[in-house]
Amino acid sequence: MAERLTRAQQQERTRERLLDSAETLFGDRGIHRTTLDDIAAAAGLTKGAIYANFGGKTDLIAALLQRKLDGEEPVRSRMTAESWVKSMGESYEAHAPTPEVRRFAMAFVELWLFGMRDESHRGLFREWLRTVRAHLAEDAAVLGDRLPLPTDQAAALLLALDIGVALQYLTDPEAVPVTTYTRGVEALMGLPVTRPGG
Repeated sequence: MAERLTRAQQQERTRERLLDSAETLFGDRGIHRTTLDDIAAAAGLTKGAIYANFGGKTDLIAALLQRKLDGEEPVRSRMTAESWVKSMGESYEAHAPTPEVRRFAMAFVELWLFGMRDESHRGLFREWLRTVRAHLAEDAAVLGDRLPLPTDQAAALLLALDIGVALQYLTDPEAVPVTTYTRGVEALMGLPVTRPGG
């Protein structure tokens, strides 16, 4: 017997389908070339479903960015510097090769360009980046006095490593292996850099 979903569960499932479709289409076609009708059709829904859950394309973009933030796992505050870097590296290396990360990376580039090209949407993306950096700064505080630069600067460099390595890895994995991220975080944090297999 099929499980009956509550109204809230049905709405959440609809929202996720719409967000998945928007993320895929934004990455494949670009934001400007993707219509709300395209997103609804790809999700197997009507455009009315979009307006029942989002105000329009800008709200979809904001929800995509928020979903990414909500999916990030906070780092435990009692970690040592070494275990923090190891945990971040293992998580990155496990997730970077997944289809979900590739899909988000493609949409992310489009979202970034959208924010850079359109002054009216720049604030949305800027605030998202600031929130990500703030989370990273909180996590980096685990290093305490061992942190080789102010936490806000460390957070900006960690985010740059995350984005830069991911885009290069997804484009040219033989030249830029996913482990480059972990080695980069170790170097940035002044820790001994482990070698492959080490």
